[in-house]
Amino acid sequence: MQLLQLTLTDFRNYKRCVWNPTSPFVILHGENGSGKTNLLEALSLLAPGRGLHGASSAHFCREGAHNWGISASLKKGEHVFRLATGTAPSNTKRRVFLVEGEPVRSQSDVASLYACVWLVPRMDRLLSDNAAHRRRFLDRLVVALFPDHAQQLAAHERSVMSRNRILATQPSQKTWLSSVEDSISRHAVAITDARLTFLERMKNSAITTPGFPEIDLQLDCLLAQELQRHSALKVEDWLRDNLQKTRTDDQQRGGTRYGAHRADFSLNDTTHGIRGALASSGQQKIMLLSLLLAHAHCVQEGWGDAPFLLLDEPLVHLDEPHRQALMTNILERKMPSFLTGTDAGLFAPLKSSADFVHVKNGFLHPEAP
Repeated sequence: MQLLQLTLTDFRNYKRCVWNPTSPFVILHGENGSGKTNLLEALSLLAPGRGLHGASSAHFCREGAHNWGISASLKKGEHVFRLATGTAPSNTKRRVFLVEGEPVRSQSDVASLYACVWLVPRMDRLLSDNAAHRRRFLDRLVVALFPDHAQQLAAHERSVMSRNRILATQPSQKTWLSSVEDSISRHAVAITDARLTFLERMKNSAITTPGFPEIDLQLDCLLAQELQRHSALKVEDWLRDNLQKTRTDDQQRGGTRYGAHRADFSLNDTTHGIRGALASSGQQKIMLLSLLLAHAHCVQEGWGDAPFLLLDEPLVHLDEPHRQALMTNILERKMPSFLTGTDAGLFAPLKSSADFVHVKNGFLHPEAP
């Protein structure tokens, strides 16, 4: 996978930007607030979801503008195609995806064409943060390997929201509730099965990342425990039965207790015996980078193309050996990578291989090799 061109229109602090990178490795450097992270966010929004900041569509529009758009020309193998996202002209609150100028039918159509994963500074304490943030991180990794996972997640979220709304406003509608609970059960089992398969793929690939510790990734999920003991159909029945039994309790608490949205995961450094939840921010970052690098290699094994790595300030909190190891792994595994930093000098080992771009006030200034 290679980015041939990126065009931003009224996105964040970019009025109009057309950029043609020449290398799969890009270093974006400049002062804080110059637009480095905004560029990574634009790349993250080409995939299904809310991007690396988790913001709503209304927050992406440049101040004073009414619509925003992101368009990319991408090369996958020998296939060149254009992928775009932004607000619909007729509805500035609605975000749309286009492939070769035509609307897509589902998010999985986009996920099968383009995948990216990211690490940003606010995720340095992800392993000791709340479960929702970890779950979204895990699911981005799963989507890169199984694109249909995006569609299952969206359908499950809609069904859970529908059930909560029915319980709050029309709890007597038993038939309606049963239909929604049937949908939750089907999608929750499919989601959990994909998560378990992803973990199995990661373990079976026996990937080692030179310079980084070996890690252990575990899924903490009641549904996963049931799936490891029973068939998918039996687990669907089990979940459907529990959803029906907990209607009154869920109505009082204002949320659905059972489903794929209750999963969590743990990540531990098995080389040094460090539990992720108790690790320092620097140790957590090293573990997450080890996971992302291993994941990119796993996806490359399965699909032939690694996902885009979007690393915002990746060298912060890393000691010199891990900084060198990160850059060495990116180069040797030929992963398309976009890294940001305020000090270009720290990325000196990539000088002969990467595009260095100085970002200032929403403008890109590529540097000569």
